[in-house]
Amino acid sequence: MKSIDADIKNGKISNIYLLMGIEPYLMKQYRDKLVRALVKEDDQLNYRYYCNEMPDIGEVIEYADTVPFFAPQRVIVLENTGLFKAADKGLAEYLRTMPDTTYIIFVESYTRSKYSEVNDEKKYENHLIDKRYKLYKCVEELGRVVRFERLSEDTITTWLLRRIKDSGLAITRNAMDCLLEYAGNDMTTLQNELDKLISYRLGHKSIDVDDVREICTRNISNDVFNMVEAIAVKNLKKARRLYYDLLALKIDPFNIMSLISNEFSRILKVKSLSRAGRDNKEIGKMTGIHPYYVKKYIATANRFTYEYLEEALSECAETDYLLKQGRLEPSMGIEMLIVKYAG
Repeated sequence: MKSIDADIKNGKISNIYLLMGIEPYLMKQYRDKLVRALVKEDDQLNYRYYCNEMPDIGEVIEYADTVPFFAPQRVIVLENTGLFKAADKGLAEYLRTMPDTTYIIFVESYTRSKYSEVNDEKKYENHLIDKRYKLYKCVEELGRVVRFERLSEDTITTWLLRRIKDSGLAITRNAMDCLLEYAGNDMTTLQNELDKLISYRLGHKSIDVDDVREICTRNISNDVFNMVEAIAVKNLKKARRLYYDLLALKIDPFNIMSLISNEFSRILKVKSLSRAGRDNKEIGKMTGIHPYYVKKYIATANRFTYEYLEEALSECAETDYLLKQGRLEPSMGIEMLIVKYAG
């Protein structure tokens, strides 16, 4: 990100960029920064945008090869097109002969499913590109590849506080913690939830924890972790309430089962790493868990023994098998599992 800021500031913008990563909010910001630095906002003749589908490569090359119309350059943005996962159709070779007046910005963002493993984010490049193909090699050689990772907890908190201050509001520490717990660490989600909060509290002085609970949408994965945490402290009432909340949100029981199993697996991994002397930063990096949540995972892991976690994982696998075989009614089967381990 700093490299793009430096390129714009120094007037040395590369003709080719590949913006890739797991933080679409920031990627959009920097995509727009580059576009604004190269073409006027209302210049539709020298700007073309392709999104979410494989473009006609011949059409792209024809446009890129055309002299800019009453402007010093023209810009093409190719966003989430899948070009880096397909065999090259001539675009890679064209980039080597592309006019200096043409700029191409590739954008490839990975958004994991709310039901997928957190660890998938560490492997996002595999979802976006195939480094064996010519296009990626060519972009890496001729242009600039910029990766957008998750921001640290401190950076996200500072960003949120700045936005809240600009709105004329303040926020309590408990409300900030609750917002991060509900929305997670995805900046697009945080922005949407914060916009809702600011609109809700407009004309007031501050945002408190009750406002967050009233307005914001809970992150399902966080609810599952809280449910497993309740199981760890034998709080059956809370564990069942969270489970019923998930069912009320019409979350498929099979997905809930998968998430519960993933949480137990993650907690076991955190326990092993913590026991091996890894610090919070290392644990977060090795498991894909955001730093904000690592402390909570360690605290929960310390309440379980290795044997308990291994038994729970085995029980999860058995329950999942019985559910898929139709030998257990899904919602009841999962509740029986919760009762067994939280009772």
